[in-house]
Amino acid sequence: MKLPKDLKEHFPHTALIIASDQIVAKFFLVGGDELEELDSVALPRELRQDSEGEFISSDGSRTSDPDSDLHDTPRKKQFVKKIAERIKELVREHAVAHVHLVMLAEMEHLLSKHLEPDVKKKVVNIRHYNLMKEGPLDIARKALFG
Repeated sequence: MKLPKDLKEHFPHTALIIASDQIVAKFFLVGGDELEELDSVALPRELRQDSEGEFISSDGSRTSDPDSDLHDTPRKKQFVKKIAERIKELVREHAVAHVHLVMLAEMEHLLSKHLEPDVKKKVVNIRHYNLMKEGPLDIARKALFG
């Protein structure tokens, strides 16, 4: 997709934008006057097969989902490892000069522990948003301008 003029001037070098929530990460390459989605990584939550953890109060007024108290940290750590590996590969494949991260703060903190030092040096913007329902141009704008 073509980049609008207002964005072209802000991407003089090839850049990688990573937008992520806690389940899906999308990787966008910005260079010249083009913006393209290169890849995505997903690691959905595991669904429980039984009703473990579910409750209904005696008067029926309150209920709880079996996954409401699910401890999700191990899955998130596995997910950010996958993201970090894919970032490293894409930075090398496409000679990326800058990396922009657009994700929730919790995910960014987990991810920063897994990024290699040479990739960390390329991170120029970190925005703590969940923009997974937004289009690529909106994600690029938020990555730059917040």
